[in-house]
Amino acid sequence: MQRKRKYEGFPAKITALCLALGLACSVSGCGENYIDRAMDEKSLVIAVEADVDTLHPSDYSTTVESNILEQIYDPLLAVSSDGLGDPEPRIAESYEVSEDGMTYTFHIRHGVLFHDGTPVTAEDVVFSLEMYQESEYQGSQVDGLDYAEATDEYTVVCHMSYPYSPFLTGIGRVHIASKDYWEESPEKFSTDPVGSGPYQYAGRNKGSSITLEAFEDYYRGEAEIQTVEFEVIPDQTTKSIAIQTGEVNFTSIESSSILALKGSDRIDIEEVATSGFTYVCMNLEKEPFTDERVRQAVNYAIDRENLVNVCYDGEAEVNSNICSKSRFGYSDDQKQYDYDPERAEELLAEAGIETPYDLGTMLVAEKYSNIATVVQNDLKEVGLEVDIEVKEFNAYLDDLTQGNYTITALNLTLEGDTQMCSMALTTDYIGTANNARYSDPEIDALFQQAGQTNDTKEREALYNEIFSKVQEEAVYGVICNPYLLYAHNSELSCGEIPFEGFYQIYDFSWEA
Repeated sequence: MQRKRKYEGFPAKITALCLALGLACSVSGCGENYIDRAMDEKSLVIAVEADVDTLHPSDYSTTVESNILEQIYDPLLAVSSDGLGDPEPRIAESYEVSEDGMTYTFHIRHGVLFHDGTPVTAEDVVFSLEMYQESEYQGSQVDGLDYAEATDEYTVVCHMSYPYSPFLTGIGRVHIASKDYWEESPEKFSTDPVGSGPYQYAGRNKGSSITLEAFEDYYRGEAEIQTVEFEVIPDQTTKSIAIQTGEVNFTSIESSSILALKGSDRIDIEEVATSGFTYVCMNLEKEPFTDERVRQAVNYAIDRENLVNVCYDGEAEVNSNICSKSRFGYSDDQKQYDYDPERAEELLAEAGIETPYDLGTMLVAEKYSNIATVVQNDLKEVGLEVDIEVKEFNAYLDDLTQGNYTITALNLTLEGDTQMCSMALTTDYIGTANNARYSDPEIDALFQQAGQTNDTKEREALYNEIFSKVQEEAVYGVICNPYLLYAHNSELSCGEIPFEGFYQIYDFSWEA
């Protein structure tokens, strides 16, 4: 899931380019100006692209908020690093699932403390699950849950409304919070969080930074890194310089920043697999995309390798399947669309499309305009012509969700269990994540069946049936799965950054 790259060899012409851009320090690591490890071996500085609006354990909505909360709160179970294995025990030391899948029993570990010194009990778990049920932001993590009850101080039984196989995956994203703290200090609950995770909240400079400190009574042992500062640096170029000078030790980066980081022996780059996908989306309610042969032609017309090189600097995995190759349910037997413009032309002729054919307007948000330009050129090669209209992001989303478009290009991430792909493929989600406006009763039923069985082989067979069908029908023109990219000081060991990039600073350490 994770690949480490250390880039070698820095050509003179690239050096000249970086100098012209004011990034001279990218070649040498800024030499004498380099700040060794920012502070000391017990400290860490992480650059984030935005400040947080809230530190509420269930009512957060941004990646930055999620990454900070992951350090402060612990779940009952942790999702395995590859996203495929069995959940790992955290606050729950064990669990059982009833044969019919209608009850989950969690046995809470004794001796787990909140940061205020109070013990974590079954009542806190029930309180947290109910809080997630009411959350408009994170409620999907507890889909299928009817109610939870504490049968004793350290046992929680979850009663399901219906069998829902991804329930344990969702549980891995539920932050267990203190019921007493909420009742005593509701006004501080989302600003001064009290969790039971490896790090406790130590304060913030609004708009600038948030500081965490290691919790010495953490039940898995005190974290090696004692102080963590999340520094707000919105600009990618500034982040790139900060990681090179050592002012920052760890940060997410965009592929465009790699050029400036090549050649430094002080920086490693991690590539982390994700289920997010870049795709061409065709409105199946509008001609000519009601004909699957036209959709197939569009898929064959896209030169995915070229697009990945142009738009992602090679930092993405080519994949035409809506199910990423790292995800449960993917199979090499499911149809992939290779670059084949001749086959595209044949399919268009079979569909009665006389070229050149005007597809009208490709509607995109500004952040996807470069993808649209590459796709526009590929479509033109097979006789399909489109103009590009760029809209402000929120206006674009309004048109997209209302179906006011014919063809578009964008990126979508459906984190969690493979069942989350139902959001892009089932009738109930038309107007939200089902941007193709695809509706097939058979696919609806197959997803429902997959969500209600706990038999792994049966689920795998159902997903194979789903993805084989939607790939053959070319519901989407999936292009690639972009990597999540992280840059860090080469002396910082980051362990295995999990699938989807939910990193744990508890696993970080400075190498001797």
